[in-house]
Amino acid sequence: MRTFLRDLHFGLRILRKNPGFTSLAILALALGIGANTALFSAVYGVLLKPLPYTNGTRLVLLQQEAKGTTTPELSVSVKELDDYRQQTHSFDSLVEYHSMQFILLGREPDQVKTGVVSANFFDTLGVKPLLGRTFRPGEDAIGAEPVLVLSYKYWQEHHGGDPNIIGKSFRMNDKMHLVIGVLPPIPQYPRENDVYMPVSACPFRSSAHMMENRGMRMLSVFGALKPGVTLAQANADTATVAARFPQVFPATYKDIPQFGVSLESLHDVLTRKARPLLFMLLATAAMVLLISCANVANLALARMTQREYEMAIRASMGAPRWRLVRQVLTECTLISVAGGLLGLLLASMGTQLLATFLTRFTTRAAEIHIDGTILAFTLVISLATGLVFGVAPAITATRKVSPQIQPGTRTSHAGFAGFSLRNALIVAQVCISYILLVVAGLTLRSFDKLHKVDPGFDAENVVSFRLPLNFTKYKDNDAVAELEKRIQDRLQQLPGVTSAGAISGLPLDNPTPSLQTLMIEKRADGPNVPKPQVDATVVSPDTFHTMGVPFLRGRDFRLSDTPKSEYVAILSASTAKRYWQNEDPLGQRISADAGEHWWTIIGVVGDVQFFGLDRPPLDEIYASSTQFPGTGNFIVRTPFDASVVATEVTKAIHAIDPEQPVTDVRTLRQIRDDSLTNSKVTSMLLTAFATLALILAATGLFGVISFLVGQRTREIGIRIALGAKKQSVLLMVLNHGLKLVLIGLALGIAGAFVAAGAVKSILFGVSATDVFTFSAVGAVLLGSALLASYIPARRASQVQPMEALRYE
Repeated sequence: MRTFLRDLHFGLRILRKNPGFTSLAILALALGIGANTALFSAVYGVLLKPLPYTNGTRLVLLQQEAKGTTTPELSVSVKELDDYRQQTHSFDSLVEYHSMQFILLGREPDQVKTGVVSANFFDTLGVKPLLGRTFRPGEDAIGAEPVLVLSYKYWQEHHGGDPNIIGKSFRMNDKMHLVIGVLPPIPQYPRENDVYMPVSACPFRSSAHMMENRGMRMLSVFGALKPGVTLAQANADTATVAARFPQVFPATYKDIPQFGVSLESLHDVLTRKARPLLFMLLATAAMVLLISCANVANLALARMTQREYEMAIRASMGAPRWRLVRQVLTECTLISVAGGLLGLLLASMGTQLLATFLTRFTTRAAEIHIDGTILAFTLVISLATGLVFGVAPAITATRKVSPQIQPGTRTSHAGFAGFSLRNALIVAQVCISYILLVVAGLTLRSFDKLHKVDPGFDAENVVSFRLPLNFTKYKDNDAVAELEKRIQDRLQQLPGVTSAGAISGLPLDNPTPSLQTLMIEKRADGPNVPKPQVDATVVSPDTFHTMGVPFLRGRDFRLSDTPKSEYVAILSASTAKRYWQNEDPLGQRISADAGEHWWTIIGVVGDVQFFGLDRPPLDEIYASSTQFPGTGNFIVRTPFDASVVATEVTKAIHAIDPEQPVTDVRTLRQIRDDSLTNSKVTSMLLTAFATLALILAATGLFGVISFLVGQRTREIGIRIALGAKKQSVLLMVLNHGLKLVLIGLALGIAGAFVAAGAVKSILFGVSATDVFTFSAVGAVLLGSALLASYIPARRASQVQPMEALRYE
């Protein structure tokens, strides 16, 4: 211990005497360690950390399937759930879940995301309430008193964390609901909910139609496996039960090809979307750390060469080689630990940004934070980093130590054309930097292509908002239609509003289409010909004008189009082209309910990208809200700011109905930008890492060339004294740096082809082998390297012979 403390004290003193080297080394390592710590905190919180449920390892999601269809995932009906409960033997319990939007009336009307669950839902997950209790057996029975459990976030944000919330009542669905509990801050699945209610309190789930109709599927089903039962055994058990359904109930399943069921670990389901992105970013951060280590190792190698005289003195005084190696490793470890501490500070600032970004992919993002495990990871990676970049300098510095002290020598062990360890490290840095820059360049070009896609509507100066209706107040279509008409008329009268409309689904705001099977009148399709599948959207008159969607032919919907008149529809351009080709679709009739009702086509409008800019537009049909009321979304075109519009709209709505909430006030521009967030943030993170790698590689090359120039100052002076031109000296030094870069680029190109193939799935409109990106990145890297080499090369060409000869 005494020897260790002495090494530590001596190492600190040496590092204090070299503040430039120490600062650069700590900063380089801090950037690499900080990036890895932040991303490991995300990987650990999302992928590695056990679920915060008592039964987390035994929880599974039961998913019914209709393979070979456009919507292969099927929800579960109440009847199907009853059969699984009664006929399977692998589960301690099977519980149901679905989510609804209801209006909670308290101090002000508030739309709440409501999880509708079995009474033993939280017991199955193993979740204990923070306050109060969860549901008791029997509280999900028809006729039970309505009760609510609040989520932690909703309790904090809407009730200020009121500890006396238990026992308070709120009106929802025309009934008073008693608050009985508050959940702890845990990730929810499959979405974050504001409140939870038992199935008996949901008017839709508790209806006789839903409970008795086997084809009414709206439930997600979770199960807790019995101890000792494997996932494979449970899959076989449920598959046996599901295989009986088409045989016993052929009429219900005749239109579902390849009906089946599968089980998946809840942990895997929660992390499925985030896993590929996290691994890609972690691999990128690891490469940045490698570059940081190589950079610091190069700096340390250069400094160790300058300490050869010191090492010789210590060796002549009897210090064994292992003692000198330990001293060098101690100094390197001090640097890495200091870099780790600074990196931890940087990571703490980046962790919250990562958590916010990953919220789009998983509800486990809330579990990302710095804890004891992350601190241990940082310590381990810091110590490992110190050993990684310290071994080479330690061995190099002590390999040629001689007890014979020879002051006045200042030579290099390798000439400019020689290939040393320092050169190998530079080549590795250039190679890794090129790979990262290519991946970042491809994602940036992909984002640029995506950003330039025409969404089919004019997103400027259009504000949208949701009006979730209280179905207990507006019980029939006539009441809903009357309210929507009054609202649209009132909106058009607001100052600055040039037009207003209503739409059932905002473009780029919903990833899941509402597909309908289309029939075209007087067309007989063969039995093996697949029926046309189209997405259906309900809009009000003037909606296309408000959104800036061009009319190609025909007319818009009118107020005279009522439920009592002939049903009318408008097609998108791609739908008209696909199914009518060169024919005129106007006046033709279509049906979306197997011929029970027919719609006459009255117009064709431009294609709108409803479900993502990175995919071709789906075939779309539009129906009129005057015939099918209940759109839920309103839009207004106005030059005013969204916040100003929100205030005026809320006042106007409350003048019509004081209990009507107004939610999700956004511009169409914001919705469009939000749809690009995943691509944007991914490309920004990769670009940040790649830029950091480029800077580290360039500074590393600058350091090596500067060191070699310093080592060969006397030789350069002699060359100039003997008649060498400054240009030849300049080219000699540049040539050395250029060789290293070209070797690194050659290796990097091969690695970039592999890396680009790995990210091919997230690219849009850009080939994974895009020549422009590969060439541009090579030019940027080559230019940066030449600049980094030019500065020391220019200094070498200006060496004065007399000063060089007096250098030692």
